[in-house]
Amino acid sequence: MRISKLAAVAVFAVTLSACTVGGEKGTPTPTPPSTGSSDGSDSSSKLPKRPASLKLDSVDTCKLLTADQMKQLDTLASKPEQLDLVDGQKSPACHYSNAGRFTYAVGAVTHKGASYWLEGSGTVSGSVIKVADYGAVKVEFVGGSGIDCSIAIDVAEGQQLMVSYIPATTGEKDQTVLCGKAEKAAGLALSTLKTLK
Repeated sequence: MRISKLAAVAVFAVTLSACTVGGEKGTPTPTPPSTGSSDGSDSSSKLPKRPASLKLDSVDTCKLLTADQMKQLDTLASKPEQLDLVDGQKSPACHYSNAGRFTYAVGAVTHKGASYWLEGSGTVSGSVIKVADYGAVKVEFVGGSGIDCSIAIDVAEGQQLMVSYIPATTGEKDQTVLCGKAEKAAGLALSTLKTLK
């Protein structure tokens, strides 16, 4: 399997820097999950059984973070997008940003499940974690730090809620901090998604 762009890095970073998506080259692909585990992570290479199916087909991604949740994340504005998140296929997404300092991106991928990030090898690594009561995959570039962190939540068969944290500057270097922010936003978006069903 090939990915045209990794959601949080290639597309979102390009959008933030006002470059054109067409100028972005490369096809990162997922690597097997790491065996190490961080807070709340599962060292196995399989996603746990999901407690319920939360279909994303008709979800407005700009409604997945409420006004109160946006305040918790210190974001000021939201903007809908159609982005190449997985396999070169466009998915609805929303950028939640703070005046050029950082962006949270929330995407509804309906053509590939979260387990996609646990297959194959390439320029990204995926490790199984849990977000609230759902299995998820933490997706990061291999050898990269301070670029971004993405969380792909297994919400339904063949579907994933993908949430990324992308700093707009190189000032944030600690990958653990970036992933902690992505996980927090993913938990908030998941809690809102549960109320929409």
